[in-house]
Amino acid sequence: MNTTSTPSGRPFRFRWYRWRRRLAAASAAVAAAGALLVLRPPAPPTVEVLAASRDLSGLAPLTGADTVVREVPAALAPEGALAPDHPVEGVSLRSPVHAGEILTEARLADPPAAGYGADLVAAPVRLADPGVAALLRPGSRVDVFAAGDPSTAEFPGPAAAPARTVVTDRPVIAVADAEGTPAGAGPLVVLAVTGPEARSLAGHSADRLSVAIRG
Repeated sequence: MNTTSTPSGRPFRFRWYRWRRRLAAASAAVAAAGALLVLRPPAPPTVEVLAASRDLSGLAPLTGADTVVREVPAALAPEGALAPDHPVEGVSLRSPVHAGEILTEARLADPPAAGYGADLVAAPVRLADPGVAALLRPGSRVDVFAAGDPSTAEFPGPAAAPARTVVTDRPVIAVADAEGTPAGAGPLVVLAVTGPEARSLAGHSADRLSVAIRG
Protein backbone atom coordinates (compact mmCIF):
# COMPACT_ATOMS: atom_id res chain seq x y z
CA MET A 1 0.00 0.00 0.00
CA ASN A 2 1.40 3.36 -1.05
CA THR A 3 1.07 6.07 1.67
CA THR A 4 2.24 9.63 1.05
CA SER A 5 4.67 10.71 3.74
CA THR A 6 6.11 14.05 4.80
CA PRO A 7 9.85 14.66 4.97
CA SER A 8 9.68 13.93 8.69
CA GLY A 9 8.40 10.47 7.90
CA ARG A 10 4.86 10.93 9.28
CA PRO A 11 1.95 10.27 6.95
CA PHE A 12 0.39 13.45 5.55
CA ARG A 13 -3.07 12.16 6.44
CA PHE A 14 -2.11 12.02 10.14
CA ARG A 15 -0.80 15.55 10.19
CA TRP A 16 -3.85 16.83 8.36
CA TYR A 17 -6.10 15.18 10.96
CA ARG A 18 -4.17 16.87 13.77
CA TRP A 19 -4.52 20.29 12.08
CA ARG A 20 -8.24 19.74 11.70
CA ARG A 21 -8.57 19.02 15.39
CA ARG A 22 -6.64 22.18 16.30
CA LEU A 23 -8.71 24.22 13.86
CA ALA A 24 -11.93 22.81 15.30
CA ALA A 25 -10.79 23.60 18.86
CA ALA A 26 -9.90 27.18 17.87
CA SER A 27 -13.25 27.63 16.13
CA ALA A 28 -15.07 26.35 19.20
CA ALA A 29 -13.15 28.80 21.41
CA VAL A 30 -14.01 31.71 19.13
CA ALA A 31 -17.66 30.67 19.09
CA ALA A 32 -17.75 30.46 22.89
CA ALA A 33 -16.17 33.89 23.23
CA GLY A 34 -18.70 35.31 20.81
CA ALA A 35 -21.55 33.77 22.75
CA LEU A 36 -20.27 35.35 25.97
CA LEU A 37 -20.10 38.76 24.30
CA VAL A 38 -23.68 38.37 23.09
CA LEU A 39 -25.00 37.19 26.45
CA ARG A 40 -23.02 39.70 28.56
CA PRO A 41 -25.09 42.86 29.17
CA PRO A 42 -23.54 46.18 28.08
CA ALA A 43 -21.81 48.27 30.70
CA PRO A 44 -24.25 50.62 32.46
CA PRO A 45 -23.99 54.34 31.59
CA THR A 46 -21.89 56.41 33.95
CA VAL A 47 -21.80 60.06 35.00
CA GLU A 48 -19.10 62.24 36.53
CA VAL A 49 -19.93 63.83 39.88
CA LEU A 50 -18.21 65.83 42.58
CA ALA A 51 -17.29 64.02 45.79
CA ALA A 52 -15.55 65.06 48.98
CA SER A 53 -11.81 64.47 48.75
CA ARG A 54 -11.56 64.24 52.55
CA ASP A 55 -13.70 64.50 55.66
CA LEU A 56 -15.26 67.98 55.69
CA SER A 57 -16.51 69.52 58.92
CA GLY A 58 -18.74 72.14 57.29
CA LEU A 59 -17.22 74.84 59.48
CA ALA A 60 -15.29 76.47 56.63
CA PRO A 61 -16.24 77.31 53.03
CA LEU A 62 -15.22 74.80 50.36
CA THR A 63 -12.01 75.14 48.38
CA GLY A 64 -10.89 73.46 45.18
CA ALA A 65 -8.86 70.96 47.18
CA ASP A 66 -11.95 69.74 49.06
CA THR A 67 -13.57 68.03 46.06
CA VAL A 68 -12.64 65.37 43.53
CA VAL A 69 -14.34 64.13 40.34
CA ARG A 70 -15.68 60.55 40.47
CA GLU A 71 -17.28 58.42 37.78
CA VAL A 72 -20.24 56.39 39.03
CA PRO A 73 -23.08 54.42 37.40
CA ALA A 74 -25.82 56.86 36.47
CA ALA A 75 -28.40 54.75 38.33
CA LEU A 76 -26.42 55.11 41.57
CA ALA A 77 -25.89 58.88 41.39
CA PRO A 78 -28.07 60.56 44.05
CA GLU A 79 -30.65 63.13 43.05
CA GLY A 80 -29.12 66.59 42.81
CA ALA A 81 -25.55 65.28 42.50
CA LEU A 82 -23.17 68.09 41.60
CA ALA A 83 -21.56 67.97 38.17
CA PRO A 84 -17.79 68.57 37.90
CA ASP A 85 -18.33 72.11 36.57
CA HIS A 86 -20.64 73.13 39.44
CA PRO A 87 -19.14 76.17 41.26
CA VAL A 88 -18.35 75.23 44.87
CA GLU A 89 -15.43 77.55 45.66
CA GLY A 90 -16.36 79.54 48.77
CA VAL A 91 -19.69 77.72 49.26
CA SER A 92 -20.55 76.44 52.74
CA LEU A 93 -21.97 73.03 53.71
CA ARG A 94 -25.09 72.51 55.78
CA SER A 95 -23.50 69.63 57.71
CA PRO A 96 -20.29 67.54 57.84
CA VAL A 97 -19.47 65.28 54.88
CA HIS A 98 -17.37 62.10 54.88
CA ALA A 99 -14.50 61.51 52.45
CA GLY A 100 -15.76 60.03 49.18
CA GLU A 101 -19.35 61.12 49.72
CA ILE A 102 -21.02 62.50 46.60
CA LEU A 103 -21.95 66.15 47.04
CA THR A 104 -25.52 67.16 46.28
CA GLU A 105 -27.37 70.46 46.10
CA ALA A 106 -29.09 69.59 49.37
CA ARG A 107 -25.68 69.52 51.09
CA LEU A 108 -24.86 73.10 50.11
CA ALA A 109 -25.96 76.00 52.28
CA ASP A 110 -28.06 78.60 50.53
CA PRO A 111 -27.57 81.94 52.32
CA PRO A 112 -30.44 84.30 51.49
CA ALA A 113 -28.06 87.12 50.58
CA ALA A 114 -25.69 85.02 48.47
CA GLY A 115 -27.13 86.23 45.20
CA TYR A 116 -26.74 89.90 46.09
CA GLY A 117 -22.98 90.05 46.50
CA ALA A 118 -20.01 88.51 48.22
CA ASP A 119 -19.78 88.69 52.02
CA LEU A 120 -23.35 89.97 52.44
CA VAL A 121 -25.72 88.67 55.07
CA ALA A 122 -29.49 88.83 55.48
CA ALA A 123 -30.63 91.27 58.18
CA PRO A 124 -34.30 91.57 59.26
CA VAL A 125 -35.45 95.13 59.85
CA ARG A 126 -38.70 96.10 61.60
CA LEU A 127 -40.04 99.36 60.14
CA ALA A 128 -42.09 101.89 62.07
CA ASP A 129 -44.61 102.69 59.32
CA PRO A 130 -46.82 99.71 58.38
CA GLY A 131 -47.73 101.26 55.04
CA VAL A 132 -44.15 101.25 53.77
CA ALA A 133 -44.03 97.49 53.25
CA ALA A 134 -46.65 97.75 50.49
CA LEU A 135 -44.21 99.90 48.50
CA LEU A 136 -41.34 97.42 48.74
CA ARG A 137 -40.61 94.24 46.81
CA PRO A 138 -37.58 91.90 46.54
CA GLY A 139 -34.93 93.80 44.63
CA SER A 140 -35.96 97.27 45.84
CA ARG A 141 -33.02 99.33 47.08
CA VAL A 142 -33.41 101.41 50.20
CA ASP A 143 -31.64 103.63 52.71
CA VAL A 144 -32.45 102.95 56.37
CA PHE A 145 -32.77 105.75 58.91
CA ALA A 146 -33.14 105.57 62.68
CA ALA A 147 -34.96 108.04 64.90
CA GLY A 148 -35.36 107.78 68.64
CA ASP A 149 -38.73 107.00 70.15
CA PRO A 150 -40.56 110.36 70.32
CA SER A 151 -42.36 109.27 73.48
CA THR A 152 -39.02 109.19 75.31
CA ALA A 153 -37.53 112.32 73.75
CA GLU A 154 -36.69 115.08 76.20
CA PHE A 155 -37.85 117.80 73.83
CA PRO A 156 -40.26 116.32 71.29
CA GLY A 157 -41.48 118.47 68.44
CA PRO A 158 -40.12 120.21 65.33
CA ALA A 159 -36.80 120.88 66.99
CA ALA A 160 -36.10 117.17 67.41
CA ALA A 161 -32.78 115.94 65.99
CA PRO A 162 -32.87 114.55 62.44
CA ALA A 163 -32.87 110.81 61.89
CA ARG A 164 -29.51 109.08 61.65
CA THR A 165 -28.50 107.15 58.54
CA VAL A 166 -27.86 103.50 59.36
CA VAL A 167 -27.27 101.90 55.94
CA THR A 168 -27.51 103.17 52.38
CA ASP A 169 -28.42 101.64 49.02
CA ARG A 170 -29.13 98.12 50.18
CA PRO A 171 -31.35 95.59 48.34
CA VAL A 172 -34.52 94.14 49.81
CA ILE A 173 -34.42 90.33 49.90
CA ALA A 174 -37.93 89.71 51.20
CA VAL A 175 -40.97 91.43 52.70
CA ALA A 176 -42.77 89.52 55.44
CA ASP A 177 -46.46 88.81 55.12
CA ALA A 178 -48.45 91.38 57.06
CA GLU A 179 -50.68 88.62 58.46
CA GLY A 180 -47.76 87.28 60.48
CA THR A 181 -46.87 90.66 62.01
CA PRO A 182 -47.47 90.84 65.76
CA ALA A 183 -50.03 93.36 66.97
CA GLY A 184 -48.50 96.79 67.47
CA ALA A 185 -45.33 95.91 65.53
CA GLY A 186 -44.24 97.37 62.23
CA PRO A 187 -43.69 95.39 59.03
CA LEU A 188 -40.58 93.24 58.76
CA VAL A 189 -38.30 93.44 55.73
CA VAL A 190 -35.06 91.55 55.09
CA LEU A 191 -32.10 93.41 53.62
CA ALA A 192 -28.77 92.23 52.20
CA VAL A 193 -26.07 94.06 54.14
CA THR A 194 -22.47 93.71 55.23
CA GLY A 195 -21.56 92.30 58.62
CA PRO A 196 -20.81 95.72 60.17
CA GLU A 197 -24.07 97.09 58.78
CA ALA A 198 -25.97 94.17 60.30
CA ARG A 199 -24.47 95.00 63.70
CA SER A 200 -25.40 98.65 63.26
CA LEU A 201 -29.00 97.73 62.41
CA ALA A 202 -29.15 95.47 65.47
CA GLY A 203 -27.94 98.36 67.61
CA HIS A 204 -30.82 100.49 66.33
CA SER A 205 -33.51 97.82 66.73
CA ALA A 206 -35.12 99.76 69.58
CA ASP A 207 -35.34 102.92 67.45
CA ARG A 208 -38.04 103.85 64.99
CA LEU A 209 -36.66 102.74 61.63
CA SER A 210 -37.77 104.14 58.31
CA VAL A 211 -36.55 103.80 54.73
CA ALA A 212 -36.06 105.92 51.67
CA ILE A 213 -36.70 104.00 48.45
CA ARG A 214 -34.05 104.38 45.78
CA GLY A 215 -35.64 102.09 43.25
